[in-house]
Amino acid sequence: MEFQEEKASDVEDTRGSIAAGRMAEDLSSLGRQAKSNMAEATESAKAEARRIASQQKEAGADRLGEMAGAVHGAARTLETGMPQVASYVHGAAAQLEDAAKTLRHRSVDELIDGIGSFARAQPAVFFAGAMLAGLALTRFLKSSGQIAGDRLRQTDVRGQ
Repeated sequence: MEFQEEKASDVEDTRGSIAAGRMAEDLSSLGRQAKSNMAEATESAKAEARRIASQQKEAGADRLGEMAGAVHGAARTLETGMPQVASYVHGAAAQLEDAAKTLRHRSVDELIDGIGSFARAQPAVFFAGAMLAGLALTRFLKSSGQIAGDRLRQTDVRGQ
């Protein structure tokens, strides 16, 4: 009787070991699949982020080009009365045009690397520039919101 109990116990242990081994293999396979899925999702998210950044880069280059044109226009109006000032303003417009060209011709990765290099080389200047850009963006957004609010109020007053 004891022999049969030992044999039954050994069979159960063997079955348990086989089941545990299969479960471990299944878990390992699921882990590999999850890692693969995560890698695919990460790459997909990176590609989408690059696509959006590229679109925004092009839009930014367009806006800089438009701004350069406006600054050149302002300089032309200054040429008759203040030619020296007009020269400086044309120079500023040329700098804007150069920045627009740089945006158009460099990849997003090149721009990010350049910004990172500049930040490491000139951290104080980079920080000050980031602060100024933040302030300018805040002012722009506030003024855009006020303009939109004024238009909405005008539309409401007219009854349209």
